[in-house]
Amino acid sequence: MITPGFFGYYNANRGLMAAQNALSVINQNISNVNTAGYSRERVDLVAADAYALPSTTQVSGGLIGQGPVVQQVTRIRDQFLDAQYRLSNGKLGSNSSINDALQQVQGVVNEPSTNGLSATLQNFFNAAQAMSQNPETAATRASFVQQAIDMTTVFQEQAQQLSDLRKNLVGDPLSPGSFSTSQMAINVNDVNNKLAAIATLSQNIVSVQAAGAAPNDLMDQRDKLLDDLSKLVDIQVTDHNNGQIDVSIAGQTMIKGVKQVDSLAVVQNTNAAAPLPDDIPAFIQTVNGGAILNDGSAPDLSSGVIKGISDMGGNDPNLTTVRGMMGKLDTMMNSLVGQLNTLQTSGFDQNGNAPPPALFVSDPTLNPGQTLNIFHWTVNPTVINDPTQVAAAINDPTTATGFAGAGDGRNALQMAQIKTQSFAALGNANVMDYFNGVVSKLGIDAQSFKNTTTAQTSQVNTIDTSRQSIAGVDVNSETIDMMRYQRAFEGTSKVLQAIDQTMQTIINMIT
Repeated sequence: MITPGFFGYYNANRGLMAAQNALSVINQNISNVNTAGYSRERVDLVAADAYALPSTTQVSGGLIGQGPVVQQVTRIRDQFLDAQYRLSNGKLGSNSSINDALQQVQGVVNEPSTNGLSATLQNFFNAAQAMSQNPETAATRASFVQQAIDMTTVFQEQAQQLSDLRKNLVGDPLSPGSFSTSQMAINVNDVNNKLAAIATLSQNIVSVQAAGAAPNDLMDQRDKLLDDLSKLVDIQVTDHNNGQIDVSIAGQTMIKGVKQVDSLAVVQNTNAAAPLPDDIPAFIQTVNGGAILNDGSAPDLSSGVIKGISDMGGNDPNLTTVRGMMGKLDTMMNSLVGQLNTLQTSGFDQNGNAPPPALFVSDPTLNPGQTLNIFHWTVNPTVINDPTQVAAAINDPTTATGFAGAGDGRNALQMAQIKTQSFAALGNANVMDYFNGVVSKLGIDAQSFKNTTTAQTSQVNTIDTSRQSIAGVDVNSETIDMMRYQRAFEGTSKVLQAIDQTMQTIINMIT
């Protein structure tokens, strides 16, 4: 017996449909060659269930194929490389944000330069040296007072710029509204938006899969969001076979299956215990879980842009941070001002008065609310108005009154020699060496993170290249496949044409 007359039509039709579907997928691949996050798709063809030939005996029976059918459209993706990419991407995020902040700190410190703190300190000590040589000259005294004002101004300008930078990064208790406009808050909001979008996509993916379809494009969108999220915070992704995923941040579950169960928030640190609010002004907190992810205790962020921002806004002693730089300048100024005041109040002014008023005073109305002394020091207005009250003369025990005369500049010389005096608070270094060390450490850290960021960028790109070699679209390969399926389509069309001509011949013979 022979197969039914229209059997060939059905067989050829399946061949045409399979080739056409394959060409459609190839067209989809080539069209999305430049689409970020797109994963190459492949048509998986299988042979349709064979047709049993009619027969009167089992021996003469047989099977005849019924052509190809599309089993599924497979999305080409390597989950292991995805995990490696996201891990490296998180490290790149934290390193790049620290690198950016350090570059800004270097811009504030502005060393070496002719108007930086180092040059200003040198000018002050030079003015003290000149006053020691001509203590009776009004010009040298006026110059000394002006240099003291300039020194205080540069200290405070740099401290204020660093404070503004820190406010932009993590917020400032003096400006509560800044906690919602800081870079930390902006990135946290971005995290929450991405979590919400991932949860929505997961719901749609599960629905499509339940209907028996392949939600490849939706899964591409979700993976792209996960990639972007991994640069902001360290994430852990658990992929389930039914299209659901679990997403955790620093070990805290954010998405469970298709539901977002938690989110992040930036809150002002009002805890007086360690860490002090001035050390870490803002906390990153899980809204429902109540876990703080940047207080130095587990659970804690380990990578990502937000981790880098938090570190630079904090006071990690092992890293040159914005707050750490403010503290170093504060310690340096306190040591310098304290010693100058000690010498000032132990000597005699130009008129032989003792003790003269302090050279520097702390004004709480200056930059109110700031916790560091650097923001409050100012040259004593009394001395500014009357430079003769600068104590250029020492208390000389060899004289009856202790005053050796208006021409005595030995106390001013001691002020100039503070430049080489060691301070315990500065690690037994003098102010110039201490500051040079701070600037040197800043430069080393900045260069280190610049190099690390470059190396990390290269690593991320290398991993992504490996991903793209699997998931990316190769136009040359797709073109070859397109020609292959075109030939299959043309060959099947000729078979269909031959069957049609045969049928027409048979019909003509009958009629």
